[in-house]
Amino acid sequence: MSGLPHPAAARRRVTCSGRAVEQGDGEPLAPFATARQSAPLPVRDLRALLREFETTFSHQTLELNQFKQHRGLLRGFTEIHHAWERGQIFVAEDFNVLRTMRLTTKELCHSDILAWLLDHRLNGFGSHSQGKCGFRLFLKALALPAEFADADYRVAREASGKDSRLDILIEADRNFIIGIENKVTSHEILGLEDGKDQTEREWADLERRGEALHVRHGRIRGLFLTPDNQTPRSSKFTPISWQQVADVFEAFAAEAKPKMVKLFAQHYAETLRQDVVVETEIE
Repeated sequence: MSGLPHPAAARRRVTCSGRAVEQGDGEPLAPFATARQSAPLPVRDLRALLREFETTFSHQTLELNQFKQHRGLLRGFTEIHHAWERGQIFVAEDFNVLRTMRLTTKELCHSDILAWLLDHRLNGFGSHSQGKCGFRLFLKALALPAEFADADYRVAREASGKDSRLDILIEADRNFIIGIENKVTSHEILGLEDGKDQTEREWADLERRGEALHVRHGRIRGLFLTPDNQTPRSSKFTPISWQQVADVFEAFAAEAKPKMVKLFAQHYAETLRQDVVVETEIE
């Protein structure tokens, strides 16, 4: 029968060397033997393997517990955030006019708003109609002479002198001069052709201005306004920070009468604290 194996084939067996040999009629057929057989592990290896398994299982259990804990925290945060978002429909706490208009880093914009606060003239920058209120608060916050506000002063922007240009100039004939150099993202310009730094050139122009307006030297002030209270190159300038200005705007908001003026001043104070002021470490 062609479908059956040859009787001799049924009597073959394979040795460990892979050589086929004949199996005797009375000899039981040997199982197939591999070329290599794994020897049983010593007891110490079995114990080490068991310890490794226990450690791995323990770590996996810990990771699973941590995952469940983190998932719970994330779920809780998501629920709180969604509740906060629903509440913002009525308050919009994140709304910020300057940030929306991308003006928070524009020095010219900040100088304009500060001039708005300081000016008392309706035909100037003082459209707030609160007279000298902002300037008085400014003088008080910076420990400058309060009587400066009694003068008929004027506020100018980008005031040019012989060697420099000041961001804000406040002056009254025969009384006082205050020059403000404003920095938000930039730094003081160091010596140019004449070797003088920016505040040194500005101070020289302030002195010339004082001579022209018959203002005594002791009533000329230079203020160097920065986010982090940087020290100016000229010792004649006094460093002040935008944090101090933010406090002035907040005080102005509390005293101003028109609702829109109060709202703008308060909003600007928050803008300064969020986007301009740099916290400095206390030594």
